[in-house]
Amino acid sequence: MEALVISGAACTITLGGGLLAIRLEAYRGLIYAFCAGALIAVALIEVVPDALEILETSGTWLHHHHLLFVCTLGFLSFYLLECVFHGHDEHAFPAHDSHAHHAGLLGATGIGVHSFLDGFAIGQGFHAGEQIGWAIAAGVILHKLADGVSVAGVMLSTHHTLQAATIMLCVAAFAPIAGVMAQALFAVPPPIVALLLGWFAGVFLYLGAASLLPSAHIDCRSRWLLFMTLAGVALIYSAHVLIH
Repeated sequence: MEALVISGAACTITLGGGLLAIRLEAYRGLIYAFCAGALIAVALIEVVPDALEILETSGTWLHHHHLLFVCTLGFLSFYLLECVFHGHDEHAFPAHDSHAHHAGLLGATGIGVHSFLDGFAIGQGFHAGEQIGWAIAAGVILHKLADGVSVAGVMLSTHHTLQAATIMLCVAAFAPIAGVMAQALFAVPPPIVALLLGWFAGVFLYLGAASLLPSAHIDCRSRWLLFMTLAGVALIYSAHVLIH
């Protein structure tokens, strides 16, 4: 029961963060910068270390270099996607649109899958013990605001409609609830979970560095861009410190 209540809270916070990003259109460049910092920090501070820990404790034959290779593939897959959709006709897109429309959708999907795994982890944590469950829940709750903002930012920065951004925001928001319910029905092998997390870490790095940051500088010339990027990093780092 605790896991479902917490996943419901995560859903609400994710929706709130995303709707806030959609409403504040005048500050969208600053929001993109914040999202970029948050996504890069999530990849390097949360996702990769967690994936490495899962891999090391699973007893599999896979090693850390396999995980980092998958992370690299996640990054390069989005670079390849951009080349496919932009490289064949340099006049088909505006000069400032340097990021594939499809990449934004896949990136938002990646955040949704990560949120699903967050819910899965909450459920598994409470099965392992109440203290572990609450520790995992705290970490999930603390970065859900950034997840919601990031989904909206990724979708809008790749020129999706507000309706599409809202739909993907709802998918990401309800994903933790689905994850909690799914973990009671089946178990995903830990090595597969680790590799999946590694792939999405690469996706998040690409979206943060090659999509959101350039979009932030295009939409906004404010001196606050650097501050907002660092604020996104600080939020994720603070959440990490509080639960470890």
